[in-house]
Amino acid sequence: MGIGFKLLNRANRAQLLLIIGTGIFAVGALGFIAGYLSQGQTSVLGAVSLILTGVGSSVKRMKYQ
Repeated sequence: MGIGFKLLNRANRAQLLLIIGTGIFAVGALGFIAGYLSQGQTSVLGAVSLILTGVGSSVKRMKYQ
């Protein structure tokens, strides 16, 4: 029973999407503050993180309603 078995559960996949989205947001913000990323790159990372976080939270909400 490895990680493949645990990802079959929708709640675990939703939680993984939330974690990845939050991580991308944090890395993008830190990269912009440190000067490694331009404003264009930061906006793309922000949009991707917003999409992943929104999908993860909506799947999680559907699971518990």
